[in-house]
Amino acid sequence: MRKLFLWILFLAIVFFLSMQVSKGFQAKILYVSDAIKVGILNLNENFSNTITRHFDQARQIKELTNSLEDKDKLQYAYNALKSEYDALMEALESKPSPMQITLSRTISYVEMNNYTKIWLEKRSDLKKRENAIFGLIYDNKVAGIAIMQSNRLLGYLNGDEKCSYSVAIGDKKVPGVAKYDLSRGFVVDYIPLYSKVEIGEQVITNGFDEIFYPGILVGVVESVEEQQGYQIANVKLAIKDAAAFYWLVDIDSLKAEFYLGENIDSKNQEPTIFNFNMQD
Repeated sequence: MRKLFLWILFLAIVFFLSMQVSKGFQAKILYVSDAIKVGILNLNENFSNTITRHFDQARQIKELTNSLEDKDKLQYAYNALKSEYDALMEALESKPSPMQITLSRTISYVEMNNYTKIWLEKRSDLKKRENAIFGLIYDNKVAGIAIMQSNRLLGYLNGDEKCSYSVAIGDKKVPGVAKYDLSRGFVVDYIPLYSKVEIGEQVITNGFDEIFYPGILVGVVESVEEQQGYQIANVKLAIKDAAAFYWLVDIDSLKAEFYLGENIDSKNQEPTIFNFNMQD
């Protein structure tokens, strides 16, 4: 009986001790488990925050990129408008005469790799006359001619084979025809032999063809050659490149109003031109 009691007491002590050890071990297991859970939760939260920040940064970068693109577009548009405005102001400041009736803007080249043929803006106040020929002036110098074709304004600049007009050379006003020659470049052709043309003399319009009025600078004589019955002169042009704006001369649509003052003898007094305007 005593032995049985001792065995029961021993087993009770062992069970109690095992329970205490188990509780401590279980507490440690739970502590480690809780630490792992907290770590996982923190890691998940940090990962979520990182992803959120990434998408926020991506959204901000996209917004900034779009804003930058919009700014660039505005800057390019501003630069284009400023360039056109500067060209317009330069053209307006160089308006050479009351004879200039309208300002025409260059739209584009007619053909690729051909820089002597351009489309010009046709103003609403320009009279619609098919095949009418106009003079083109830039900076008080001859730039070429323009022709109305199919209700569009086609410009032929100096250097195009279809651009020709009458001119005068030097102080003697020796007549000739300015045009482009494929083998010689820009020349004044059909100059009579009766008056010698000198290198360095200025070439100006003479107005006889009713494309330009007289006295507009074309260029300077670089060389002269005599051919059968006439002279031909190579000319260095005053204007070579295309411009954004041109003054369009229409001699046919202009008239001069003459005024003779009262009590002035018209036989002895030269009439005074005081106004140029468009015909109705």
